[in-house]
Amino acid sequence: MGRSRWLARLLLLIWLSGVLALAWAWPQPSWRWTLAAGVLLLTGAAAVHFWLRMPQGELSWDGRVWRSTDGPEADGAPVVRLDWQYRMLVQLHGAGHPGAWLWLEAASDPHAWRALRRALYARTERGPRGAEFTHE
Repeated sequence: MGRSRWLARLLLLIWLSGVLALAWAWPQPSWRWTLAAGVLLLTGAAAVHFWLRMPQGELSWDGRVWRSTDGPEADGAPVVRLDWQYRMLVQLHGAGHPGAWLWLEAASDPHAWRALRRALYARTERGPRGAEFTHE
């Protein structure tokens, strides 16, 4: 996990589409245009801040607890928020912190990618088979 050039390009492309939309509305500047320009600047700054503060390192699972190399143990399984097969956006909730957003890419470790995907989607807590059905 870490800073991805691919993600940086995607964020830049989205931001540039906002710049183009704002430029298209230029012939009629008004308070709305000024507000949109301010929002566009803030979203650009937020995207840069998000990208620069992304955790870097490795994500591991020992069969019981998820850990990242630059953070504490997680309070449960990571939540997959976006899955593009070879790129994933994952939210990791930890003890004592609100959670970290992790950008995972297959290119960072192609040999472990499939195992990581299986672990992220595996259900770790399983009750006895058929426990949800009761017969009276």
